[in-house]
Amino acid sequence: MHHLTLEWFFPFFQGLLLGILAMLLHEAGHLVAALAIGIRVKRIGLRWKGLYTVREAGPPAKNIVISLAGPCVNLLLIATWPWWPTFGLANLCYTFFNLLPLQGSDGDRVLKCWHQMRRPVTINSSSSRAA
Repeated sequence: MHHLTLEWFFPFFQGLLLGILAMLLHEAGHLVAALAIGIRVKRIGLRWKGLYTVREAGPPAKNIVISLAGPCVNLLLIATWPWWPTFGLANLCYTFFNLLPLQGSDGDRVLKCWHQMRRPVTINSSSSRAA
């Protein structure tokens, strides 16, 4: 009969902690990008899905840069794979799933901003007339 020992839980907790580290660095990427391009960060929080940031609404092009900054950090951290395979894998997974266009993901925000930028500009003729 097999007995559960603390040693049995180590891989689970190691993966969990490395996933949390990947998430923290991902969110740091968003924060640094927002501050670097002049978008004010209002709040940083934690909810059941993980960390999140609330920032001023910026133009779509800046929002694309900010949204891609987090996955770019994780993409760079995949390079740790040869020295730290578990951390490299955590970052690979984090990059992949964040770029999927699922509701609330970075991929979803990039897609929405891209559509905003591609939308034709309409000029309201009644507002351009002299009163």
